[in-house]
Amino acid sequence: MMSLMRSLKRFNFSKVHCSMFLILLLGAFLRFSGLNWGLPYPFHPDERNMAVAITSFSSQNLDPRFYAYGQFPLYLAYFSARLLSFWFPAKFGEILKLDQAILFLRFWSAFFSTATICLAYLISQKIFASKKLLTLNFSLLTATAVAFTPGLIQAAHFGTTESILAFCFLAIIYFSLKILEKPSLKNYLSAGFFLGIALGTKITAVVFFIPLFLAALWQLKNTRAKIKVKSIFVFKIALSLAFALILTLLVSPYLLLAYKETKGTLLYEISVAQGKSPVFYTRQFIKTVPVLFQLEKIFPYALGWPIFIFGTLGFILLAVSLIKSAIKRKFNLAEYSFFLFLFSFLVYFLPNAFLFAKWTRFMAPIFPFFSLFASYFLIRFTAKISSLFLKGGKLKLFKFLIAVFRFSFLVFSLLPGLFFSQIYFKPDIRFTASEWIYQNIPSGSQVLFDTANVVDIPILPSNHQPPTTNYFLKMISFNFYDLDQSPELYENLSNYLETSDFIIVPSRRVFMNHLRFPEKYPLVTKYYQLLFSGKLGYKEIKTFFPFSQLLATNFQLQISDEQAEETFSVFDHPVIRIYKKMPIYNK
Repeated sequence: MMSLMRSLKRFNFSKVHCSMFLILLLGAFLRFSGLNWGLPYPFHPDERNMAVAITSFSSQNLDPRFYAYGQFPLYLAYFSARLLSFWFPAKFGEILKLDQAILFLRFWSAFFSTATICLAYLISQKIFASKKLLTLNFSLLTATAVAFTPGLIQAAHFGTTESILAFCFLAIIYFSLKILEKPSLKNYLSAGFFLGIALGTKITAVVFFIPLFLAALWQLKNTRAKIKVKSIFVFKIALSLAFALILTLLVSPYLLLAYKETKGTLLYEISVAQGKSPVFYTRQFIKTVPVLFQLEKIFPYALGWPIFIFGTLGFILLAVSLIKSAIKRKFNLAEYSFFLFLFSFLVYFLPNAFLFAKWTRFMAPIFPFFSLFASYFLIRFTAKISSLFLKGGKLKLFKFLIAVFRFSFLVFSLLPGLFFSQIYFKPDIRFTASEWIYQNIPSGSQVLFDTANVVDIPILPSNHQPPTTNYFLKMISFNFYDLDQSPELYENLSNYLETSDFIIVPSRRVFMNHLRFPEKYPLVTKYYQLLFSGKLGYKEIKTFFPFSQLLATNFQLQISDEQAEETFSVFDHPVIRIYKKMPIYNK
């Protein structure tokens, strides 16, 4: 008891701790609020596949029969639910329902995403302090930027692997930085622990080994001792990797137990990612330019423009600084800490950027890096401006301007995350659109809509009670993906347009991916051009935007992120368009 009291006495709950606690609280609020979005409907395909695997678990069977990912997130969700069943046996049985499995997956995504905020703070302290750049304000600024990053908030609301991977990557980097300072077995094993968890989550996380390798390399290079001492470092890293491998197989045993099936699934997924197996849901990546695509279609939306711009400037500034140091051969511990961080970023970013399939989720583990790059830029910018003002003896003016600059950056960095989060604080846009459909489209109407949605609208309310007795619609799900390859589909479309009363475009998924290639998809292109121009004989009568309009005197602005990479919007906040046939329709 006395030991505990002494520990509490040593812990000074200062302004810094209060500030960090507040940042964590805000970050957690943005991540845990609205975790039930869309339920009971599984709008995210990966989340649905993982949840379906969990619903097959029982005390006698833990084979997911789904091997695209490791079993760690599946077991974490399942066994945490089983633990709760001891206190709430009426709510959680041995076999989970689909919506329960989704909620537990999302809970752990939100948990790891919140913990990532802490790691960003700790890493910023280490790398900034190593170069004597540390100010607590900038470490707190880094944590705040991570807390309000839209892409991280979104990943926290998906019961998928991205939040866990982002956390593990930063955790490995953090302990690798600690190894640079103190190469203890504890730090090596800690890095190995998180590497094992990452591999048990997704086997492609093998690249997370790089920061640990770089830390060990530094220690080996700078140890001027006997071979016996160097062999101790080799033993430590070998033990760390062995620990990671054992842990991987413990938390994801079907990597071995279902090796053949796992290998087949992974080879297929790799083939899709490389563009060797063409599938309809990767058409948006045809003729896209690596790196430029991420800079245009992912980072501005997932990070928000302030973090993206300042983060990119910080990355460039840091890279130039390290190149200069390398040329001068002045790579001290401080410089190497930055190098470890930057190289870890590049070794993850570049291979994924050059894949054919450039999904947002592939970039999610490096979203927090941009907040640290942004803080680095602000620190260097502050130092540069400081020297100019101090020469002129204008210290007070300098402090005032820097305070204004920091505050402005903070405010503008918060806005994208706050604005994005609104989609989780109100009913899912598909519920809103469905309610309007039930009230405004007459029963018995024929409705034509794009196929290949995870869940088609209109959907029933969460209580599964139809809003109107005997209400029904004749829904025609049409395959626009193969329209240009099938004369039969063209004839069918012509007939459906004549007999349908309404058209629903449930997301940007089909039209944005095909309008880019009118020469390759002439029929699909012509169809949407005629529909959007009103020349098809159907008039747009309602559009549902997930984000609120920005209104001012004689001014209104509707913000939409449909131009972003497809999966950033279609799963949780698509724009839905509804068209009605006009009397002037002519086949």
